[in-house]
Amino acid sequence: MAAGDKQQLIKPISQRQFELYALSLERGPNFEPSHIFSAYQVGRGSACGCILLDPERGAFTTLAMRRRVDHLWVRIDEAGPFSTPEAALDHLSISMRGGEPPEPLPPGARRRPPLMQSGARGVSPEFELLAGTVSHVPALMAVGECYLALPKPDANFVTDLQTNNFASRLFELYLLACFREQGLIVRQDHVSPDFWIEKDGAECWIEAVTANSETPRAGGIGDWVHAPQDRRERLTGAPAERFAKTLRGKLQRNYHEMEHVEGRPFAIAIADFHESGSMVWSREALPTYLYGLRADVEGEGAHRRAIGTSIANLTGKHGIPAGLFRDPDFAHLSAVIFSNAGTLAKFNRMGFLAGWRPPGLEMIRRGILFDRTPGALEPIDFELTVGSDEYQSLWPWGEAWCQELEVFHNPQAAHPIPFDLIPGATHWFERDGDVECSTIWANSVLASITHLRMSGEPATPPEETKHA
Repeated sequence: MAAGDKQQLIKPISQRQFELYALSLERGPNFEPSHIFSAYQVGRGSACGCILLDPERGAFTTLAMRRRVDHLWVRIDEAGPFSTPEAALDHLSISMRGGEPPEPLPPGARRRPPLMQSGARGVSPEFELLAGTVSHVPALMAVGECYLALPKPDANFVTDLQTNNFASRLFELYLLACFREQGLIVRQDHVSPDFWIEKDGAECWIEAVTANSETPRAGGIGDWVHAPQDRRERLTGAPAERFAKTLRGKLQRNYHEMEHVEGRPFAIAIADFHESGSMVWSREALPTYLYGLRADVEGEGAHRRAIGTSIANLTGKHGIPAGLFRDPDFAHLSAVIFSNAGTLAKFNRMGFLAGWRPPGLEMIRRGILFDRTPGALEPIDFELTVGSDEYQSLWPWGEAWCQELEVFHNPQAAHPIPFDLIPGATHWFERDGDVECSTIWANSVLASITHLRMSGEPATPPEETKHA
């Protein structure tokens, strides 16, 4: 096929769509000091590529990727510099090799199981929602690309995602996207912990876990569960105990004593899926347990202020000691990483913003933003259409994977995690007896619900958007 014929197969795609494909690259869609000038794919996606511009040199380079026979992306060409984008596109149109068969498996490589091929155990309602509804096509595309970007998923990954461990596996995909988005090298060379991340010489081992109840399919599609009305119960009662039992259960496995982990930073990443809707309101219980400080308010009117009240025990039925980070026996735990965004709502928004938009689908995100005004004690309400200019302007680069990621640092950590390792997260740390935070985001979403509407249909109610 002549070069001109190949170029006819190329169509432009959005930068965000290419960035989703580029999660498969070792450092994700990060090309500093260059940035994406334009992006393309061949046909329905057998190959893709981008033109990069180095603003300092005024030079253009190209990067091309092709699908493997098991659909994984493989980087196959980098070239340049070129003096003009036209010259770069001429090269890219040839290097993507449109019309050729997929790339072969490397010798000894295991073919990755197809995400959409269900097994003998069938599929859960959550996976059926993901794979079988038009309103979740954006999420399906985003989940699929994140699955293909995993360095080495275990043999049970697809079966788990399709059945009762849907939430846990989705959380792992979310973490991968967060890490790669920030330019981290992510590896899965050992069975556990789940991830090793590295950037500029800093590293950390991370084990992912979800706080589930003891019932099958906890946190799946079902009746929406609201927060306890009593504030102390919400902060120090059953939600806090659930976090405590989950974290202590993981710590009993002594990951820090493994040869490949010993002497290195180690963190546990946790999400709460114990009930449908729990992640919207249970977050406050986690730092209460970790630091042994309950957030209270004192004073009246203009004199109201937040204070931290020390607590010795949680108030649930088990009376678990509060302050995991106060216990020197857990100094090997560098931090606890948390997010309430490892949900289908997040994947649906990110796929939608990347360009997979079924005709007539509209997304409305409603929630609360952290108010950074000095002395402010209440959040800011928002309700915006996903993809609108106003929604995009909340953040400098639009919505990112890592914006809801939080890192709670252990003040007694034997091997602390530098903030720069996960720069896009909100970092919580102790200073002079107070717990403070640092973030690059002016607008941080504390909790939200994404309503879906197809043309001519009413918006989905909240109880249907826990995984929506």
